Amino acid sequence: MKNDLRARKRMPTANLTSSIRVSKGLLKSLWEDARPKDYSLFGMCLKTNRVYKPGDKITVSLSLELDMGSIEVEQITANVIRVNELVGFFEYGIEFDKKIVTNPQNSITLNMMRIENFLQKQQALSDKISQKTA
Repeated sequence: MKNDLRARKRMPTANLTSSIRVSKGLLKSLWEDARPKDYSLFGMCLKTNRVYKPGDKITVSLSLELDMGSIEVEQITANVIRVNELVGFFEYGIEFDKKIVTNPQNSITLNMMRIENFLQKQQALSDKISQKTA
């Protein structure tokens, strides 16, 4: 079995959407959709057709749509750790800014923890249903 070096297990991203800021203007920033693959409080894997290199800093926004509203992270900086070139797009492993995610008093961190908790509960329910049908 391959060793997983992640600090936390990443959850599938059912209703999670993400965007990457591609330019910052005086009056408006431009954001481009990125498809999340998995997520944890400390990082995530996402797919986009934009090219980045390991070590690049990017700004990401997150939104988890729920029946009763949504959980939003307007923007958080992240470092590109891993790049995997696939057919027609790139898959990136990113780590969020440690100063933010390790501060439980920060509202961004609280929303990111809420997203992670929801995805964990959703995965646990999915696993339970899979076991009953097997």
